[in-house]
Amino acid sequence: MSLKPRGFTLVELVMVIALAGLVAVMISTVLGRPMESFAAQSRRAELVDLGAGALQRIARDVRLAVPNSLRVSADGQAVELLLIHSAGRYRPNRNDSDGLRFGEVATNCGSTTADLGCDSVQLLAPSMDLSGARWMVLYNVGAESGGIPLAGSNVWKFANPGVITPSGTTFSLRAGAPAGESLIALGNLPSGGFRFALASPQRRVYLAERVVGYRCQGGELVRYSYEELLDDIPSSPPMGSSPRKVAEHVSQCRFSYRAGTAQRGGLLSLALGIAQAGETLRIIQQVHVDNAP
Repeated sequence: MSLKPRGFTLVELVMVIALAGLVAVMISTVLGRPMESFAAQSRRAELVDLGAGALQRIARDVRLAVPNSLRVSADGQAVELLLIHSAGRYRPNRNDSDGLRFGEVATNCGSTTADLGCDSVQLLAPSMDLSGARWMVLYNVGAESGGIPLAGSNVWKFANPGVITPSGTTFSLRAGAPAGESLIALGNLPSGGFRFALASPQRRVYLAERVVGYRCQGGELVRYSYEELLDDIPSSPPMGSSPRKVAEHVSQCRFSYRAGTAQRGGLLSLALGIAQAGETLRIIQQVHVDNAP
């Protein structure tokens, strides 16, 4: 008994191909939209992470700013601040004032410090590390007139007397401080010395290390820092400020700042838009700024 050879006819093969194509179309229709939604959700989550991370970085620096040192550019594209190095409470270094004076030429300057030096001050903090400190700030009220910093009461406009020591001032520890305190000597002072214009009611003093800024430019948000005091925010990161990218694909950017009063703190508003792969995300965050000097 012989068996007849069997196989697929052309009609059967065409039907199988047609049915397979129909099944593939049905599967892609059913699963395509969920997969697209998942991919879109992943892109949005990545954008949220990028945007929120960038704004949180700004907020962290703002909380470490010298009181009343925050400033925003006129175009709302940049924000700068003076970063705190360390802080403490001071003992007045003259017997006739609650403030601080340094470097008088007179032999007897009325010093109250442990070394009786005319260029030193005692802080109620043990063995302070002064490396990197560039300025001393005392009771910066951040006064302005028509948006312009006022000399002698704003860190961005130096004066003598004023609220910040001159750029180039050096700081070093001296021996002889009482237990739990640091005796700090100031060097490279101007001829005739330097005097702080105001005394702090809480006797609070700050050491600052550098200016930190954020600017939106060329579709990026960059962070930069430099070591000089400028009257105005520069139109671009200064030479040597080492700008580093914090966020990319920035489609819109806006900073605004409402300075505080004696009754309330300041408020910094941050708006950042990021666009990528057809997705656009806009994040708004507000940071309360404690400006008690």
